[in-house]
Amino acid sequence: MSIRLYILGTLAKGNDYPYMIKKRLVESLPDISSLSISDGKFYYNFEALQKKGYIETAEVVHTEKRPDKTLYSITQEGRLALEDDIYNSFKKFTTIKDLYISIYLLDFVDTNKVAVFFEETIKQEKKRRQTFEAMKRQSEAAGEKLSKSVAFITDHSFKTMDFNIEWMEKLLELIKNYE
Repeated sequence: MSIRLYILGTLAKGNDYPYMIKKRLVESLPDISSLSISDGKFYYNFEALQKKGYIETAEVVHTEKRPDKTLYSITQEGRLALEDDIYNSFKKFTTIKDLYISIYLLDFVDTNKVAVFFEETIKQEKKRRQTFEAMKRQSEAAGEKLSKSVAFITDHSFKTMDFNIEWMEKLLELIKNYE
């Protein structure tokens, strides 16, 4: 999960405060609340994005008897980085869960480009599955008997790959029909 991507995407929708961005991140995306996102890590990402020139201070609100609140906005460089990060996430797939934030931010990219990138990623995943299947058949043909634990791990690996491919194809349909 990319905190950086979520911050840029949120600021691309409008100026906001770090506290509110983190609160929405935890509330709005499935399984995020189970991850431990420390304040230090979250605010470090803000500082890093600001140093790179991707975000900037839009306004500092001074309130009596309360700490100052800094409102941030995204820069043009930040918008370009956001697009690149979203495209790259569809090229470097590991699991659908890792794409949650990118799926949430599809409004900021050309979904036709995303579909092309993701089709290639699906092809690579299918090829990887075929390679593992061929290796398994070679072992079986050579008369190698798998231990129960290795057989269990192998079965789980294949089922996980099949599950991921199935959901990748569903996601590709969503991307192709995205409006």
